[in-house]
Amino acid sequence: MASTMGYGKPGLLPTPTKAGVSLATYCQSAPSQVYPSSTTYTGQHSKAHADSSKKEKIQERAVNEVKNAIKPYYQKNEINKDEYKEIVRKAVEKVCHSKSGEVNSSKVAILVKAYVDKYKHARKK
Repeated sequence: MASTMGYGKPGLLPTPTKAGVSLATYCQSAPSQVYPSSTTYTGQHSKAHADSSKKEKIQERAVNEVKNAIKPYYQKNEINKDEYKEIVRKAVEKVCHSKSGEVNSSKVAILVKAYVDKYKHARKK
C-alpha cells in the first residue's frame, strides 16, 4: 500500500522506530531552518549589487582616464587603431584589478606611456 508522489514513483512511508520518530522526518528540514535563496535573502544581494555598482564606476573612470592618456599618442600616429584598442583593454584591466581600488590619473598616464613604448618597440622588430 505505497502511495505515489509525482511521476508514478512510489513514495516512502514513515517507518516507526522505538522512539516513535520516523526516519522520513530526518530527511526533511526543520521549519525553523530556513535556507537563503536569491529571491528571499536580500542582505547579501544588495551588498553584491553595491559592490558591482562600485566596480562599474571604477571601470568607467578607468576607461575615461586611459582614453584621455592615450589620445595624444593616437593623434600623432604613434600607434594604430588595433594597438589603441589593445592598449586600452589591457590598461583598463590592469587599473581595475589594482589593490588600491582607485584611479590615479598620473599613474594611468605612466602605464599608458609604457604600453605605447612597448608596442612601438615591438613594431620595429
